[in-house]
Amino acid sequence: MLLYALACRHGWGMRPNPSEGVQWLRRAADCASLEIADDEDGKKEGKVTDIQQQKTRRAQFALSIYELGVSHMNGWGIEQDKALALRCFEIAGNWGDADAMAEAGFCYTQGAGCKKDLMKAAKWYRMAEAKGMSMVGNSWIYKPKYADDSGDGRKGRKEKPPTPEKKPRDKSRTRTIFGRKKSVSQR
Repeated sequence: MLLYALACRHGWGMRPNPSEGVQWLRRAADCASLEIADDEDGKKEGKVTDIQQQKTRRAQFALSIYELGVSHMNGWGIEQDKALALRCFEIAGNWGDADAMAEAGFCYTQGAGCKKDLMKAAKWYRMAEAKGMSMVGNSWIYKPKYADDSGDGRKGRKEKPPTPEKKPRDKSRTRTIFGRKKSVSQR
C-alpha cells in the first residue's frame, strides 16, 4: 500500500495523482497502526510474534507518517500545512525514522511550521545522526549552548561563573589599531 501511494504521488509507472497518493498514504498508516496494535494485543495474550515482522511494521508505520508529512510540507495532493508536517515528522521520528528526525531538525532550524528553535533542532539532528544519518555541516549541534542536558527546561544563556576581580584600566594610555600603546600626551 505504501509503495502504491508513493507511485501515485510521484507518477512512477502511471500518471501522477498526488491526492490519491495521500489517500493511500493514510490507508497505509492506518493499516500499519492496526497491525502494530494486533501485535501488542498478541503479546498481552501470550502469543509469540516474529520480532522481525514487528520491526518491519513499525518501520512501515513510521515511513507512511513521514511521507504524509512530506506531502503536507510540499502541498502534494493536499493543502500545504507546515505545522502538521512538522508534527508528522516528530511522530515518525519518535518511531525511529531517521529521515523524519532530520526533517524535524530542519523545520526547527528554518522555522517552518513553528518558531525557530535551535535547541530542538540540534536535538533532532543529534537523534538522526545517532541513527546513522550523516549530515555535512552540522557540527554546531554538539556545541554546549545547544546541549539539552539541563533538565529545568529554561532557555537562553546559562549563568556565567564568577570572574576574579580585575585591575582597573589605566586610562592615561590607549591602544591603537595595531596594538601599540600610546601615551595621551604624545597625541
